Amino acid sequence: MQLTGSILPICVNIISVRIVMKLGQELSRPLGRNETYMAWSEFKPMLNEYNEEFRSIDESLIRLLKERKSLAKGKRFFPSKEIIQEWASSYEMDIPQINWLIHSLNEGSYSVMPDEPGELLSVIPIMQKSIVDDFEYQLTHSMQHKNGSIIFLEIKLLENGEHIGHIRPQLLLEVKGSKEYQVRRNGSHGGGGQAQVRYLVTPQLPNNISEISFALKPYAIPMENPPKEIILDKEVNFE
Repeated sequence: MQLTGSILPICVNIISVRIVMKLGQELSRPLGRNETYMAWSEFKPMLNEYNEEFRSIDESLIRLLKERKSLAKGKRFFPSKEIIQEWASSYEMDIPQINWLIHSLNEGSYSVMPDEPGELLSVIPIMQKSIVDDFEYQLTHSMQHKNGSIIFLEIKLLENGEHIGHIRPQLLLEVKGSKEYQVRRNGSHGGGGQAQVRYLVTPQLPNNISEISFALKPYAIPMENPPKEIILDKEVNFE
């Protein structure tokens, strides 16, 4: 049987009414011994131990941020390595964390980065490498997407007889060219003295990268929680 356009809405309404009536009957009947009703609950406020000391610090940060933004006028300002090293020694902070802060202050000068790189258009080789402290760093290639480029970094421990279980790169790729490029991490994996890191770069790199320069800068979020390690040391038998 085929329902016409005028009859179909009536049938849908009748079914909806029957569902509501059935639900009401179920809610009104006594609960069985092992039955419970599911019900909505309210979100409970998170415990916040904020106090006047934190308020004073945060207010100073906001005031200084506003002052820096006013002076910068949309331009990017980054201190030299010597200044960062001096701050790291004076305030007992890691250089990657200081770089993260300054980089974050300069992010306002860029456009909003896309959530996804978009359609893959082409792949271009980079093949640039450098060796620092027994580690080889190699930028292998760039996958050219519609909304940006994904650059691949390979890190490898050179043979020195020492066993390394896991490498944790605290590095951000810096890209310099005729345009202003914005970079963020796009994933990583590794093990056994090797690691691969992907960086999303916007806008998209040109197919001819002869005028583009790359560098790796120390970069780490101060409040970042280290990955949790689970040790499996129980005997397992298979039947």
